[in-house]
Amino acid sequence: MRHLTRSFAEGTLRRGREVEQLLEAFEQDGRRELRWASISPPTRSHGFTVQLHTVEDLDDTYQLTVDEYPSFHESDEEDFGQTIGETESADEAIDLAARELAADPARWVNQGVLQDEYNDYVKQGRPLGRWQPT
Repeated sequence: MRHLTRSFAEGTLRRGREVEQLLEAFEQDGRRELRWASISPPTRSHGFTVQLHTVEDLDDTYQLTVDEYPSFHESDEEDFGQTIGETESADEAIDLAARELAADPARWVNQGVLQDEYNDYVKQGRPLGRWQPT
């Protein structure tokens, strides 16, 4: 089972592990863009952090993993993702991602599994729009 149930995603976050979700692909200015969300567990100075990552889809030309693709934006800050917000609990972080990024609470994957989602996206012909795994 690749996708985590909401309770498993919350447990993963509470155990100090990140979760990720492929959100969408689209074209802008003649370039293909991929967006994915991540939720990071708390650190000493931050709560659960929801981020949006936007990278240029290189059509797997260099056989890099998605998190190694170059930022779609020119700002160095974007290389690490745009912080959407911080919350006190894993439950609130999942709700924030759903509300602000339209992330599906039942489609989170463990950190490192996002590449499997991307591989499925490529096999389906790299469709534009919201990612809907089959």
